Amino acid sequence: MGSLLLHTVFAAVVFMHGAKAAAQRAIDRNAHLWVSHLGDHMLHDRWSFHSEAHWRRSGLGEHWQQLLVRPAVSFHWRPEVVITGGYSYYINYPYGNYPIATRAWEHNLYQQVTLSNALGRVALSHRFRMEERWLSVMQPVANEPGAYELDRYNYQNRFRYRIGITVPFGNHTKVEQGALFATAYDELFISFGDSQRADFVQQNRLSALLGYQYSSGGNVQIGYLLQTIQRPGAAQGADLQEMNSTVHLLLTYNLDFRKTAPPTHKP
Repeated sequence: MGSLLLHTVFAAVVFMHGAKAAAQRAIDRNAHLWVSHLGDHMLHDRWSFHSEAHWRRSGLGEHWQQLLVRPAVSFHWRPEVVITGGYSYYINYPYGNYPIATRAWEHNLYQQVTLSNALGRVALSHRFRMEERWLSVMQPVANEPGAYELDRYNYQNRFRYRIGITVPFGNHTKVEQGALFATAYDELFISFGDSQRADFVQQNRLSALLGYQYSSGGNVQIGYLLQTIQRPGAAQGADLQEMNSTVHLLLTYNLDFRKTAPPTHKP
């Protein structure tokens, strides 16, 4: 619980700093729809393949916001400690009142550690992720109005920390087949290593969802996510803060490819 208190204090400090600076920023409020898939597929008792994809739309589904694919491999050191390394591919699209000039790309590598433990029927998780990011820089094409081409990639680093809780309802003491449950999380994104600006909290996500575990390996969740993004200089030279209210539909299915031992036949 000490880490929860530390995160709460840190988030409060960030919030107060953001509130103080908000008067000097433009605010852009958007409504989004996200549809996501997550899966952890066991290949061995200690190894699994992670599949992940996100279909993100602005205007509650009317326009593109972002497309993301994220494969990875995980090592299950202990049941409560999972170490993951993977790759992320993003396509970012113009949206909102202060859109980017044209769609842009990002490639990143990431490493993360996920810690989990139970406090009675409450499951608590901590996720620590480091990202190495290559962000495309697009330049206008000469004599072709509205056309852009890739000029180069800028390199940045980003650290992400997420704390989450999951609570089953009814007579269920854990999330198992047939259980209804609620989950909530908060995640901070901290950019650093960019020589063009000081380090800062680049993004925060606060989410609450309701879910149903329809099989031993699959569940469906739906809920609300508030995405806050800081974009220095994006509002015609002034700093911009996006406040994106998001309906989030999450589909999870985990497969098990481990070979089962053949049945033992008694003589």
